Amino acid sequence: MKNEARIRELAYRYEECLTSEQEEQELRALLAKEEYLSDDLKGLALMFDGLHALQEEQLPTRIQHLHARPQRRWIQWVAAAAIVVGVVLATDYFSTPYCYINGQAIYNSDEALAYTDCLAQLEHLDQSFELLDALLITNN
Repeated sequence: MKNEARIRELAYRYEECLTSEQEEQELRALLAKEEYLSDDLKGLALMFDGLHALQEEQLPTRIQHLHARPQRRWIQWVAAAAIVVGVVLATDYFSTPYCYINGQAIYNSDEALAYTDCLAQLEHLDQSFELLDALLITNN
């Protein structure tokens, strides 16, 4: 291997993230030219080959065109449908009364519970009437 020292120097700088773009290109070129590499440098050469292959990889023009439009249109339709469903559910939720008290629609659960607190006092009144009835029955 005639360029081993230079390759090792550039490989070390590359692994430490110290190479410039020109040094990286030089390292790629040296690894591509060299026929016999040691095992540690074969892995680096293989990595550069894979990176180069990935960089060159592209979808065919026809497939790129087919994938670009419908995907965006599909997302737009899904977003519009989600908004419509949300509006319908929100309208239904806010227009449905929580309960009716004295024939009046109550939409807020806290307001409905406030009415029931007032009704709890009537329970004491009911007990008073029961006591009064018991007294009246015993006096007769």
